[in-house]
Amino acid sequence: MLPLQRTPSTGQIRRIRREQSEFDLGKRDTPPERIIKEQIQQTIDNAGVDNPQMPTLIMRLQQAGISVRTGFTRNGKSKGISYEKDGQAFSGTQLGAAYTFPGLQKHLAVDYQTERDDEPINELLLKPVKPRRVEQLEKLFQEIEHKHQQPQFTPPTEDKVVWQVLHKYLSEKRYIPDYIVQGLHGNQLLYMDEQRNILFIKRDLDGEKTGALIWSKPRENHRTVEYDQNTSTQKGWFYLRLGGQPKSKVENVFLCSTPIDAMSAATYLISSCSQLPPTRTMLIVADDPNNLPMEFLKSFNRVVVAFNNDQEGNLAASAVLELLPQGKRLKTHNPDWSQELEAHLREEQEKLRHQDRGFSL
Repeated sequence: MLPLQRTPSTGQIRRIRREQSEFDLGKRDTPPERIIKEQIQQTIDNAGVDNPQMPTLIMRLQQAGISVRTGFTRNGKSKGISYEKDGQAFSGTQLGAAYTFPGLQKHLAVDYQTERDDEPINELLLKPVKPRRVEQLEKLFQEIEHKHQQPQFTPPTEDKVVWQVLHKYLSEKRYIPDYIVQGLHGNQLLYMDEQRNILFIKRDLDGEKTGALIWSKPRENHRTVEYDQNTSTQKGWFYLRLGGQPKSKVENVFLCSTPIDAMSAATYLISSCSQLPPTRTMLIVADDPNNLPMEFLKSFNRVVVAFNNDQEGNLAASAVLELLPQGKRLKTHNPDWSQELEAHLREEQEKLRHQDRGFSL
């Protein structure tokens, strides 16, 4: 049985001991460097501590200056994986059983799914990401470790019996089109749990689920509350993306007050343009100035601040616009986007009725 981690050779151990002794006696200015094999093993351990998806692990290793190679048989199964740093290359087997392609999955719990991961893996191998500076890399691994130590959010179990009730309500009373409702539900981002709470699942910008918002009074107001304060993390928001191509870079961002307003604003946008936006557009519920994805938002030339046109929304907009000079306020005529959507659809129906009356043969 292969060991999980291959140990240094006898010669390498002697070299490290000699250099350590010289350092202790003041004959050497720096402590002995770990051998390249150990550096690669340690980096893989650090990069895989949060059980990432395989493409994410490979990208992190590339950021750490480690080249990765892998191949696949005709039936799609892995041939193996190898690593290279500073001109020294090692197969996964040479590093230890935990560092082979199947070993990463078995021993480090790296998530690999053929259909999902093979294409992005090949893209990374063809176009590797640039290595990060040492301080940037240290910060990245600290963030990964910190995130890993945080309480993990487990989405509540869905009560599938009542899904059709919620689906009908959103479609008939809130005018949200089926492809938005079903799209969110299909990705387990919108549903009712076993306590009949309406849940909107929050995610970080990498798509990992980090918490949930409860909409407890749909007939009274749009406000939501955190599902569980103990497991929800700050770095998470409810959002949806539409238009463009699914893998295209987001080019337009709308900040919204609540999940139902984000869905209503998306529907309004599609209806007013008579089509999906030509570029990838993101509507994100982020009305708390203390919890904004600032680095992400600052990367855009313009951010549309589409909070509700009420006292709470206007106050939040003022605070956010101070933080985002490139932000542009978009006010509805009605207090919220749900009412704005309803008024817009009524107006469109009225126009169609007038057109029908003017038709003659």
